[in-house]
Amino acid sequence: MAEAESNTADQCQAKTGDGERCSRPAQDDGFCYQHDESDPTVSESQSADEQEQEDQDDDQDQSEAESEEQEDVQSAEMADEEATDPEDVDTGDVDGKDQIEGVLAIRKIVQSTAGKLIGHEFDGVSEISPMDEGWRAVVEVVERSAVPDTQDIIGRYEIELDEDGVVQGYRRLGRYRRGDTKAFE
Repeated sequence: MAEAESNTADQCQAKTGDGERCSRPAQDDGFCYQHDESDPTVSESQSADEQEQEDQDDDQDQSEAESEEQEDVQSAEMADEEATDPEDVDTGDVDGKDQIEGVLAIRKIVQSTAGKLIGHEFDGVSEISPMDEGWRAVVEVVERSAVPDTQDIIGRYEIELDEDGVVQGYRRLGRYRRGDTKAFE
């Protein structure tokens, strides 16, 4: 072990570009002819085994980060593949057995008719749920525009539709400012 310590003491203290200790012999200042104090260094108290362990830990951390990044990319790709565009759904084929297509078809109907029905600019669909004899949709419309838009007054409306997607009625559930999140927390 004493021989290993004397070898590391005679070895340059600088780290190379790949993070390993320089293998050149050290001069009086502890560095080889190519390195100096401005280079990243390995402390004198750090043994070769400790340095090797540190390098392995760094490599493991880097491979774990790369693995997580690959998983994130794969998840995003899967989400893109699974997304269904409401425009692609044929509303003529709505039947109660296929819930997903039914919900997407109702969503498409609600998006196209809510603004006209209620008389305000359509903002979004926040809920669609099946009922015993049809569908219930909760939509949001801009009842009053403001600058900045966080001060818009948004109205929440419930629209009832029959099984075929024909509107049976609607009612206002409430109003809120776009920037007010306390109402939903």
